[in-house]
This record gives sequence, C-alpha cells and structure tokens, in this order.
Amino acid sequence: MARKVFRLASPLFLFFVLFSPYSIVNRRFIVEWFGCGCPKIDELGNVVQNDFNANDFTAIFWLLVTVAVVSLSALNLKLMKKRWLKAVYISSVAFLSLLISYSFCQTLMWN
Repeated sequence: MARKVFRLASPLFLFFVLFSPYSIVNRRFIVEWFGCGCPKIDELGNVVQNDFNANDFTAIFWLLVTVAVVSLSALNLKLMKKRWLKAVYISSVAFLSLLISYSFCQTLMWN
C-alpha cells in the first residue's frame, strides 16, 4: 500500500528536485540572457517594458514542468480500477501542480 501511494505521488517530486538547480541557473544565467522583469527607464524618464524577460522564461519553464508531471501521472492511472478515482487523482495532481508552479514562479520573480 505504501509503495502504491509513493508511486502515485512520485511525479510531484519533480518540482522539488528541479527547484534548487533552476534557481541557481535562473540567478546566474537566465537573468543575464533575458534581463530581469524590472522596469527600465529611458533617458526621458519613461518606463520601457521588456518584451521577454527572465520572469516570462520562469513561467514557461514551470508550466512545462506542470505538463510533464501531469503526463507522468497519467501513466499511473493504470494502477486504479475505478473511473471516478482516476478523475479525482488526475485533477488533484493537475491542481497541485498548478499551485506549486504558481508559488515557485512567485518565489523566483525578479521585480
């Protein structure tokens, strides 16, 4: 039973495995390449918006991780027999994945 629960929850661990390496790469490289999400001021004192910055890249990255986690979780559906249980499982994983992605994006935002 514990092995089955661990296998069902294991795709969610991908978020926590990727958080530390991504935050290091984000700080050292991604911000250098794309710039931070900070508003830039031109010579006339006008705020210039960045078209694409590290915050956008971070949001896309965690969205792709969310898709990967939900896809990996879909492989675990064969462990369940009841259709309603499958629906509850996959919707719960999708909800938790979006919640974790949102919190990680907020944590890694450059203001």
